Amino acid sequence: MADDVDQALALLDAVIPFQFVPAARRRALAGRLERRTYADGDAILRQGERSRELHLLARGTVDVVGEGGRRLPAILEGHYFGERAALFDEPRRVTVLARGAVTTWCMTGKDFLELIDEVPVFAQALASTLKVKQGIFLQYRRMYARLLGLLDRREFLLTELLPAYAALAPALHPALHEPRVDVGALGYAIARLPAEVTRTTFYYLTGTLPLIYSDPDRKFDAVPTKARRRAAWRAMPGKLIVLLRDGITDVTDLLTCLCVYAYEARKLRHRLRETRLLDDVRALGAGARERAQVERALAGLPLDEGERAGLLGIWGDDTLERLRDVLLHHEDIAVECDLQLDDYNSRAAETWVSQIRVRARSFVDLEDPDLDVHIISSNTHSVSNCLSPGLHRRRDAILAWGRQHRADLAGSPTPERPWGGGWANPDDLLYVTARHWLRAHPEEAARVDAEEEAAGHHRLTSTAFTGIEVDLFDLRRLEPALADAAIGARRPTRPTVLVNVDYAFGQQAEEILANLLFTFGRRVRSVSVLGKAGGLVGHRGHLLLPTATLLQTNDELYPIPNCDLPPDLLRGLANGLPVHVGPVLTVAGTLLQDRMLLHFYRRIWKCVGLEMEGSFFARQLVSAIETGVVDPGVKARFAYYTSDVPLDPEENLSAALAPWEGVPPLYAITRAVLQRVLAGG
Repeated sequence: MADDVDQALALLDAVIPFQFVPAARRRALAGRLERRTYADGDAILRQGERSRELHLLARGTVDVVGEGGRRLPAILEGHYFGERAALFDEPRRVTVLARGAVTTWCMTGKDFLELIDEVPVFAQALASTLKVKQGIFLQYRRMYARLLGLLDRREFLLTELLPAYAALAPALHPALHEPRVDVGALGYAIARLPAEVTRTTFYYLTGTLPLIYSDPDRKFDAVPTKARRRAAWRAMPGKLIVLLRDGITDVTDLLTCLCVYAYEARKLRHRLRETRLLDDVRALGAGARERAQVERALAGLPLDEGERAGLLGIWGDDTLERLRDVLLHHEDIAVECDLQLDDYNSRAAETWVSQIRVRARSFVDLEDPDLDVHIISSNTHSVSNCLSPGLHRRRDAILAWGRQHRADLAGSPTPERPWGGGWANPDDLLYVTARHWLRAHPEEAARVDAEEEAAGHHRLTSTAFTGIEVDLFDLRRLEPALADAAIGARRPTRPTVLVNVDYAFGQQAEEILANLLFTFGRRVRSVSVLGKAGGLVGHRGHLLLPTATLLQTNDELYPIPNCDLPPDLLRGLANGLPVHVGPVLTVAGTLLQDRMLLHFYRRIWKCVGLEMEGSFFARQLVSAIETGVVDPGVKARFAYYTSDVPLDPEENLSAALAPWEGVPPLYAITRAVLQRVLAGG
């Protein structure tokens, strides 16, 4: 037995990355390895099986057979194999056969994963070999390189990008290679593309509008995008002008979403081309459709129940016309791109921040040495709602109206929660209901706006084509008794301005924050970034508290400086929702991530989630501290709630969070940040 342990230990000592494991742990691990012997031709691993063990090859050579019997390079003694199944949680991709007599030492998947989780040097050394041995970045890099090459050409067809996208097989597009229509992925893409995607064959993408297209809102019809703040206009039938917000993130998002549309539209077109869809749509005539008409027509098409329901969820009563478009469109998409990929165009951001400066100077002295400035990047409603005297003054009336007119939101009252059983905090329900109440009571909405303005709330709706709206709050005029109860509001004794900027997008975040820090300089007391992210651990609605951000394009880690957002504070305000602490990955595009990459960042880097802006905010803040632009003690607060779990097909972004899933964690984060701001941090 001792000889076996010594032999196993000698092998661990010789093989990278196992030789980097501390000696005591290496010896303990050697005692748990199982010695196995194989004769010529024996199968050590079989393609498709769900085993998880890893083998260190002590003697002999093994042959590797891939898809279709393709022979891959043999593995020689002194190496290991089989780690992929445990690391990436997938079936075996290859069959491994003994060539002659073979001896291996077998390690359980559990032991292997514990080494990754508990021995950082082992995890990082493994990462270096994985990038070469497993080629886990290969398809990502090929896709990214193809995209950059096409953009550098300026004019191209979308079909030139599709093969690289298909080879990548993004995690958010799980049924890409299946015959069924992936209505989840299609819904995700459609919500992030201009509304006329099914009728557009030419996209002109630009970072700066040419003179002929200047003042586009006067010359053209604007085309909205449901889930992106994207400026687009219909130049003529079939042609869209799209103003991009940064050098690469925005265009990557747009083009990868078009890839999703193209593949799923192709499935629909092939499925529907032998039907009478064109005749049926024409027979129904122009104008509004009743849902019953649409459902009857869909019932006659070769779609299963899930596909029909999914398409109705995407296009509603317009589904038949959209399917008609798909049938005729043939995914014929041409692109002309006119932007600098390596240099974010700062002119829009500079114009935008000048507007903020002018407005701020109207109510505060920006040169006052006692001035405190707090910057929050969030959305345009959560901070505003928490500080709104108008909403809190009408709280009871709004909740009563909601119980009568939006019982679907409130849920059934209980003795513990008379406002609605689905809501632990009645103010969360207030904010959800208020949007509908304000729409139903426009005269009251005007009064609420006036009361907020009187309480020091200044709205800037002109975005200078940044797509970012801004709220400025003069916190000296705050009404503590008419604010969210959980934030412990109080009026500051010093002049204090809260700058609440809407979500930036990708690389745009760095330029936006830079200009704000240049404007307010050493008067900035805190920078907070609130948002939603994909979760690599936990479930939808959980909270993510980054210790650092990891920029995927260069694997640079940016620690969050002077973080003062305790997990217990978040957990308490979220009524016990789990808070996952660790690095958060900043990606160039959510549709550039396959399952293997996500498992890699979860296992090796311990990333708890992924988003698209955090590293740009963190990098700029660290730079501002190091260069003396801001005080070195400036507080930073980064927190996200999980909107999807890309590794779990049942919890991906295609299905929107219900209000009672997304609102409580969002407002828990908002309350935590406002508590810290109003405490003087």
